Amino acid sequence: DFHIIDGIAAQIVDKTGDGLDYSLVITSTRTGAQNGFRLSDGGANRWATAKTDHNTFSQLARDAEFSLDGVQVYRSSNTITDVMNGIEITLHSDVSGNLAVSTSRSNTQIKQTVEETIASLNEFKDEIDRLTYVDIEGEGNGPLTLETSATMLKSNFKRLAIEPLQGFDTNSIYLSQLGIKTNSEGQYYLDEAIFEKTLSANPEYFSALKDDNLSTSTSSASVSTTAVTEIPSGRYTVDYDGSNWKFGDTILSSDGAGTFTSTTYPGLRIETIDASPAQFDVYVGKSFASKVSDLMSDTLADDSSLKSAETAYQNLTEDINERLEKLDLREELISTRYTEQFGAMESAMTQFNSTKTMLENFIEAWKKQK
Repeated sequence: DFHIIDGIAAQIVDKTGDGLDYSLVITSTRTGAQNGFRLSDGGANRWATAKTDHNTFSQLARDAEFSLDGVQVYRSSNTITDVMNGIEITLHSDVSGNLAVSTSRSNTQIKQTVEETIASLNEFKDEIDRLTYVDIEGEGNGPLTLETSATMLKSNFKRLAIEPLQGFDTNSIYLSQLGIKTNSEGQYYLDEAIFEKTLSANPEYFSALKDDNLSTSTSSASVSTTAVTEIPSGRYTVDYDGSNWKFGDTILSSDGAGTFTSTTYPGLRIETIDASPAQFDVYVGKSFASKVSDLMSDTLADDSSLKSAETAYQNLTEDINERLEKLDLREELISTRYTEQFGAMESAMTQFNSTKTMLENFIEAWKKQK
């Protein structure tokens, strides 16, 4: 082996073992047609991976190429991670025929995800119940029992667990369909029978717990957004109404070559093979994990009702502390004054006792003189 330049290495291989037939194997960490390299001899471009002048090449520099559901895909690497969400495809050899690619999640992992979701739900429920607990028989109320914002958070959390998850399929998905239910005490638990039934019939439903969804109903169209694009969850039909291209009820802008954008949803980009595609649907789904995260973010936001309550309590505490400091000062002044008065009274009483004793002695002496 010997090193040529950064990213490229070469090895001379004795093909027959008799020292008469050799091949030069050159490899590069940068692949694809755009990263082809060439060797020069005396200034002439004799050996080049992109052409065959005077040489015999076993493989020329080229992109990986394949068709996925009728869409021709080109990539500079044999490992492709951006054509199917969450899926990595590695090409190991040339194949002229069709191959079926199917994926599935481990049933054990799915169940673990559901159980972790249930544990998190119960943990949060227990905490918010503790904070808002009402003791009707004593004084053991929770610290936030009478706090409106905390009660609202508790209500929003309960509603979150019963609202449908939209934008993952033509139908809405409910946590109860995934086997996540509540008992008479409001605790979440796993209904094994419902879980197994959905796992068998619609295993893809469980992705709605953790994975956001952005997809189309056709392989001839793709959709993408930026990190700041906010589109409500749901199913949106892309169609031409005779005057405008529409994304649901929103007008799209078209470049005439199959790319559609929206001013209503900045960052939304829809690309189609056909410049005038037939009607298709776009699915925008926010996972349950993302919805919980949004609830927590809204709760902790600077303009949230809970944050406002916290600020009000802080201001009230500062005001009370200031008043207590003034009361402490007043207490000190009153205490000093009464201490001085007590001292003076004590001194006076001592003097009165001394005078009383003197008078009593004087009277007794007077009586003896009679």
